[in-house]
Amino acid sequence: MIRACLLTTLMLTLFAAGEPEKESPYQVPTPKGWAEETIALPPDFAPDMKWKGTEELRFAPGMFKADTPDFLSYALFFWLPDDADIDAKAMERELLAYYRGLAAAVLKGKKQEVDTKAFTLTITAAKPPPDKRRGGEPVAGYVGELKWTEPFATGKPQTLHLEIHSWPAAKHKHHCIFVCASPQPETAAVWKTLRAIRAGCTCR
Repeated sequence: MIRACLLTTLMLTLFAAGEPEKESPYQVPTPKGWAEETIALPPDFAPDMKWKGTEELRFAPGMFKADTPDFLSYALFFWLPDDADIDAKAMERELLAYYRGLAAAVLKGKKQEVDTKAFTLTITAAKPPPDKRRGGEPVAGYVGELKWTEPFATGKPQTLHLEIHSWPAAKHKHHCIFVCASPQPETAAVWKTLRAIRAGCTCR
């Protein structure tokens, strides 16, 4: 998994100019067997993104293996300043720019072309809405459906399901946005792990 993570870093040139904070004000759990990555926003592969801050990623063991039950299943945590635009429309815009850039960068490295303009992302309010965080922070919940070309292993069309929670980190004057992503149905075992990572995410 470490090898796969390093390979992904090389393929995508993930690190943008500037380094993430050395002493992070937040903590995102990493389950046993999962890999992790920290990058600055916006990433080099998605220069059209307007969000600035830090992104934490947690990759399932089968993240890059198409024949595994946790293929392309991972968690994304965005740490954004409190003046960032984070309503549903902004999330659609920012995450679509993210995935369009990601697919284009990976497939370019494989000398393949992709029509990223054909990608679509819809985000709607979660029903029922999520409960407050353990610290009492109010949570806005959304569900998303991304239709894109999976670039890492198959190069084929894929529907990626997103479960998104956002909450304020008022003491730090930041927003927290947590995205659970997987092509698996919500009853799949990997979703339990993704949600556990989200529940364990804390601010210092």
